[in-house]
Amino acid sequence: MRQDQIERLHDIAERVGEVFLNEADPDNWNGAGIPLRDLDSESRGNRYWDKKNAIQTGTLLARVFDLVERDSRAGPSADKINDDDSEKEIKKFEKQAREMIDAIQSAGKC
Repeated sequence: MRQDQIERLHDIAERVGEVFLNEADPDNWNGAGIPLRDLDSESRGNRYWDKKNAIQTGTLLARVFDLVERDSRAGPSADKINDDDSEKEIKKFEKQAREMIDAIQSAGKC
C-alpha cells in the first residue's frame, strides 16, 4: 500500500477506536445500572443492540488493523500489491466506518 493509504487507515482506526470505546462501555448501554430483571422488554432489546453495535465496531476496527499489519508484514514486496485493489478495499472499509458512525450518531438522536 502507498504511504497515504496507510496514513488514512491509521486515521480511520483512531476514529473507529473512539467509537468502539464509547460503545463498549457498559455505562453507555441502555438500562445502565439497572438490574436485568428490572428492565422492560424494550430496554432489554435496546441493550442487546447496544452490545451488538459494539461487537460490529470492534470487528471493523480489527479488520482495519489487519490491513495495516498485512502491509507491514509484506515489506518490500508490498509494491507488488495492485494499488487499485488496495484502494477499493480501503474505500470499502471507510464506507463501513462512515455508515457505522452515522448509525451511532442517528441512534443517539432518538
